[in-house]
Amino acid sequence: MRNIILAGAAALALTAAPTIAQDMDSDGYMWTDAQEAMYDGWPADRQTAYDAWPANVQEYYWTLTPAQTNGWWVLNDEQRVRIYEMTPEQRSTAWTQIAAQMNGSSTTATTATTASTSASTSPRFVSNEVAQPITRSTAANISAEDLPVCTPNQQDGCINSWEKNRTGTKPLDYWPGRPASQMD
Repeated sequence: MRNIILAGAAALALTAAPTIAQDMDSDGYMWTDAQEAMYDGWPADRQTAYDAWPANVQEYYWTLTPAQTNGWWVLNDEQRVRIYEMTPEQRSTAWTQIAAQMNGSSTTATTATTASTSASTSPRFVSNEVAQPITRSTAANISAEDLPVCTPNQQDGCINSWEKNRTGTKPLDYWPGRPASQMD
């Protein structure tokens, strides 16, 4: 009987411990009622992630603005700790960049857009065609007799069998229907 009572007391103590731990971090940081309500409203994966953070990072989380809080959850744990370890000036810059990325823009993209819209000249299109030069001896050595007949998967360095041997399928001398421009 004594063992049952002790087991029951231990079970009650273990179930009450997480509730007590939620009110106070291991560092002694006391949650407000609003913070506790927010934590309780999170999905299980966010609660697990929060519980895994170092105590000082957990405390820093509660100092974030609502916009920063949204950005915070997009970051991974390593990035979160890195932001915490920054100086206040670096944090401000980092949060500005995160907000810009969350809004679908970045300072680089904004600068590029501004530069492209302020350009007064039209784009200039240039053709740089390149042809491989062949020597006269190579050109003289290339003839239809030297090329092999194309196989089903071969397209380069071969010749159509009709052109070489007059065997196989004869190519049509006409279009076998109406041109696409005349079709309805």
